[in-house]
Amino acid sequence: MKVVLITTITPAAENIRGTSALPYHLLVKRNDDIKVDIYTFNLNRLPNEKIQAVQKELHANIHLLNVPKWMDWMEKPYMLMLRVFMRYPITSYLRLDNKAAAAIKASHPDGIWIFGEEIGRLMTSFPEYKRVHIGPDSEALYYYRMLGQRFVTESRSMLLRQMVMYPKYLQLEREYIADKNAVYYVVGEADAAFIKRMNPNCRSEFLRHPHYEIGADVKDIKFHTPIRLLIAGQYNYYMQQDANALVEAMVQHGGRALRSSYELTFLGKGWDRHVNELKENGWNVKNIEFAPDYIEEVRRHDIQITPISIGTGTKGKVLDALANGLLVIGTPFAMENIAVENNKSCIVYKNATEVLDILSQITAQREKFEQMATNGRKCVLEEHDRKKISQQLFDTFTH
Repeated sequence: MKVVLITTITPAAENIRGTSALPYHLLVKRNDDIKVDIYTFNLNRLPNEKIQAVQKELHANIHLLNVPKWMDWMEKPYMLMLRVFMRYPITSYLRLDNKAAAAIKASHPDGIWIFGEEIGRLMTSFPEYKRVHIGPDSEALYYYRMLGQRFVTESRSMLLRQMVMYPKYLQLEREYIADKNAVYYVVGEADAAFIKRMNPNCRSEFLRHPHYEIGADVKDIKFHTPIRLLIAGQYNYYMQQDANALVEAMVQHGGRALRSSYELTFLGKGWDRHVNELKENGWNVKNIEFAPDYIEEVRRHDIQITPISIGTGTKGKVLDALANGLLVIGTPFAMENIAVENNKSCIVYKNATEVLDILSQITAQREKFEQMATNGRKCVLEEHDRKKISQQLFDTFTH
């Protein structure tokens, strides 16, 4: 079988200025008999030596597509007002030139795979082929959710951005084609349902996010004394609202017994204020802004708390923690689209004070929660396996 991938960003083993890891890991474990040509606009600006390395790693040919010069011009700050009035997001105006389109068709592929929500309209350029589009998320759902957040309404600039971008992406998704030979995959169940609700005739389906960041050995899951807590990620608007509430609860209601049972690490930038506040109130806490080996740093811990306030799709840092044996305590947004079950292989919490109750229970019933972490690791390693999900993707072209 031969498949042509047309993508806004060039695949790479890690995310480089975009979600480049997702297409990479859907490709790297594919069956040996699947040949792939990659046509990329390279908006994540991978240098030539990196592109050459990726070609070898993926056993695929990579062809660079022309990006029109006017797109660079449109990125200038003084062009922002003009972009506000454009019907679609700027990247959606990318087109294949005639030479590239002819070369793709001349290679006689069995299917066309398009990666990047903004270029989904390229599906219409290949009506004679089976086609797959991977978003990877519904951007319209993301902006829809943002418009319902209190912290967004407190910032005029942020609110204006959501109000401008939401209709652009909504229009894109409403124009997804209705064709039995065209599938729109997203790594979120709510994302797929949202697209289907906005565009009932298109074939929108959920695809689990493959996981790939696993330590060299499978560690025994046995909590340390004191138990090591982790909050991973930058302090930004994805976490701001729920992280603030969590730290406030820890300061106000974290008693002496709880403080002595845990040590907390923030892994990421922007947490200085929270670290100082917790230290002043007796918590054993530190901040690591950057870890040279992120996964090994995660594996040093027992429990990850993930206070994500907003988002869509699948959260990579949650998959990292689960796959490497940490018990994850997270908000509903943090845990959505991952093959784990509340109180069996993870813990989903609704408010910050609930987290403190959970932490108290863990100190009294360590073995119960160690087993929960073991269950979580097993679920992710089995259900988010790269080869399994790659097979599901490429089977689309043969059914």
